[in-house]
Amino acid sequence: MPELNAVFFDVDGVLLDSLPPHLAICTELNTRYNLGLTIPTVEGFKEIAGSGVPISPMTAFFRAVGFPKSAAEKGDQEYRNRFATSYTIPVFHGVAEMLRRLSDAGLPLGIVTANTLENIKTPLGPSFALFHPDCIFTRDTTGGLSKADAIVHGARTLGIHPSSLLFVGDQPSDRSAAEQAGALFLGVTYGWGLAQGTTGLPSAGSPDEITAWVTRTMGTVTT
Repeated sequence: MPELNAVFFDVDGVLLDSLPPHLAICTELNTRYNLGLTIPTVEGFKEIAGSGVPISPMTAFFRAVGFPKSAAEKGDQEYRNRFATSYTIPVFHGVAEMLRRLSDAGLPLGIVTANTLENIKTPLGPSFALFHPDCIFTRDTTGGLSKADAIVHGARTLGIHPSSLLFVGDQPSDRSAAEQAGALFLGVTYGWGLAQGTTGLPSAGSPDEITAWVTRTMGTVTT
């Protein structure tokens, strides 16, 4: 059994059900910028993400739905300035309880995301306090660290080896980041870009299944 000493999370599509509001801002800007695009549905976008097309940071997200480069850069600035205040960003059902149970089991929790601190802190609400303050890596707080480097840095901060850190993500790029860092990976299939039954990929279909996977695999979390 692999040893588990910490759990880090991607946020969008893992903790926050943020794909619909992300597509909503694309729809808004598509109209205001007179781009004439057909913005994909949630399921359509998941197919795009699952194909490996880059979708983060947000400039890549805009490009993935068809924004030209200049509009993507302009939209990214609007996204940074007002996304968290203009759109409701719900937490997936079961996330708060899952985070509490992992924290109560003595597992340090971290965040590794291409989103900004403001865009994740408010939606996570009281659960944000469960994360180790020195293991929150966001687009605007890492000084350009890649996700893989952030995972390694977080492990070093905690005084553990990356191989005993679990990274939970919802995109092929998250899996690659975990592999590059030498960390464990658990993919969630309810998020943006990983399909159920991806070959060779440990997966969870809900936040409750994340806790169950940790419990079953590591034997560290109690109910």
